[in-house]
Order: sequence, then structure tokens, then C-alpha cells
Amino acid sequence: MTKYWILLLTVLTISVGANRKVMAQKAPEDYTGAIKKYDAAFKGIGPEVYFLPPPKTKNEIIEDNYSDKKAFSKEIARQLLFQRLLLQLRSTNNTGHFQYLMNPVPTTAQQWGSAIENQKKSGNWIAGYALANEAALFAIKNQDSSHASTFLYEALTLANRTDNKDDIATINMNISNFLLYSGDFVKAEESAQKYHSYAMTNKSYLEQANAWLLIAMTRAGQGNFKAAENNIIRSAIPLFNKAKAYEGKIFAWEMLAEIYFQQNKYTQAQWFLLQARDLANAKKLSSELAEIEYLLAASKQQDGNYNVAIKEFIQAAELASGENNKQLSLAILDKLGEVYLVLKDYPAADQTYQAYIQLKNELYN
Repeated sequence: MTKYWILLLTVLTISVGANRKVMAQKAPEDYTGAIKKYDAAFKGIGPEVYFLPPPKTKNEIIEDNYSDKKAFSKEIARQLLFQRLLLQLRSTNNTGHFQYLMNPVPTTAQQWGSAIENQKKSGNWIAGYALANEAALFAIKNQDSSHASTFLYEALTLANRTDNKDDIATINMNISNFLLYSGDFVKAEESAQKYHSYAMTNKSYLEQANAWLLIAMTRAGQGNFKAAENNIIRSAIPLFNKAKAYEGKIFAWEMLAEIYFQQNKYTQAQWFLLQARDLANAKKLSSELAEIEYLLAASKQQDGNYNVAIKEFIQAAELASGENNKQLSLAILDKLGEVYLVLKDYPAADQTYQAYIQLKNELYN
């Protein structure tokens, strides 16, 4: 067991039993002993008298630690979005037919480019777009945004030379998800609309629901919240119901909650998260439970309901630990410590911070 998990278990144990009373500090002692000795009338040669400030208290050091880590919270949030992006990406249907062209698997963008060019020279557009899409997924996983964009659009160009509509739709979906993560919401919506057009032609309830969900997130990114809410409530969720796609419905409720988060509407967000949690438990679909608990806890934190937030962060931490989801665990520790600090529970805040630092070093070194 790593030191991180030991620290996390300690945090959970302390958290459950903590009484969270404000701990009074001992009054600082006279740290100079010179005030009674100082002769203000003395005008002789020598350095001026000055008094050093006392060393910081342990609680002040803990507060400084939390202040210093605030900037990194944005990177944690970005990595959670990246983790979600990886779950949304797909290979084309025909990728398996061309595995021999990826043996060994290229390890650089240049090697991928050469493999794609060989297929283009042979006029093999089908193999070309399959390879280009895989090259894009490889680049995204390695956080190489420039090559990812190049390969995705090359895959789409080559796929459009064929009549393989399923794969064209898949590539458009990948492009939309990638642009959504990158923050280019207008172009992301354009690709999502193309994906939706395919889904309508294909008459797949599940594909239509996924398309509406993607459109909703791109519109939320543009600040068009009302349209985004309607896209999920009136279009995506009824289609997930028709398809009996419960995982999709759970994810849709999560995304809806995040849209309300962006508008500081925490009560509405909490209601949809509770629906998602109840459905996940009823259908024994545990993959999203840790994320749901995390979002619930974060909403309670923003709402000022700190004691409930602590309980839900602890529950989220236990679920994330069970999934070995270290990125989510880091996000939980980041926010849990902030709650303890607000409540002036310095021992719990310090213990949580130590676990946070241990895991951060493990993930980012």
C-alpha cells in the first residue's frame, strides 16, 4: 500500500471521529525580552533597536499551505475533464481490420503520419481514416493537442471520401468531444450537429440521446444555458429512457447538474444528482457513484452546508479509493481540506493536506 493510501485512510478515520471544535491557541510568549531593557533616551553609536516578528503559528502555516495550493485547483479540474474526455472517445468500426498496419504501434506523431501517408498513396482511404483516427486518439492520450487536431480532421477528410456513415459519425463525435474539452464550443457544436444528423438518419435512440447531450454541453459552454437544459431534459433523457440506456441517463443527469453549477443554482444541481445516485444504486451501476458523491459534496460546500459536505466528500473518497481513481481522489482531498479550514478544524485540515501533497506528487512527478 502506498503512503498516499495510508494517509487517506488516516484522514477518513480522523474525519469521522473529529469533533471539529475550534482549537484555541496558547498566547504567544514575550519573544524578545528586551522591552523593559530598551533605553529610549540612548543616542549613542550602535544599530537601531528593532523587534523581529514571532514565528508563525502552526495554524498560520496550515493556512499558508492552503493559500499556496489554490492555483493548482484549476489544473485538477482540467485533469478531471481530460479523464472524462478519454472515456468519450471511440475507434472507428473498421479499426480491427487494420491492426496489422499498427504492429508495432507507432510511438510518435511522425510514425503515425508516415503510416497514414502510405495508405493515402495507395488510395486506401478506409485504412487511412482508421489510422488517422487512432493517431488522434494516441495524440490526445499524450496531451498533444496540435497533432490530435490535425489527425482528427485528416481522418474526417479521408472518411468523407467513402460512404461509411457510421465511421464518419464516430469521427465527428470525437472531434466534438475534443473541441469541447479544448474550449472551442462553437466548432464543437457544429461537429455535434453533424453527429446528430447521422443519428436521426440511423434512427438510433441511443445515438440521438448522446448527440443531444453533446449539443447541450457545447451550448452550455457558450452560455446558452436554457437551451442546454432543454436539450437534456426534453430530448436526451426521454431518448435514453426509450433506449433503456440507464448509464447514459445517469450521465445526462450529471451533466445537467454541472450546467446548474455553472449558474450557481446548487439546489437544482443537487436534485438531479440525487436522481442520478438513486438510479445508479437501483440498477447497480457503480461506475459514476464516486463522481456523483463528489459533485454532491462540492454543491453542499458551495451552498455553505459544510458538515454535510464533509460526510459526502468522505463517502466520495471511499468510492474513489475503491475504483483506484486517483485523479478524483486528489480533487476530493483538495476540496475536503478547504472545508476543514473554513471550520477551523486545523488538525483535520493539516492531515488532509499531507494526503493531498502525497498524492499530487505521485500523480504529477
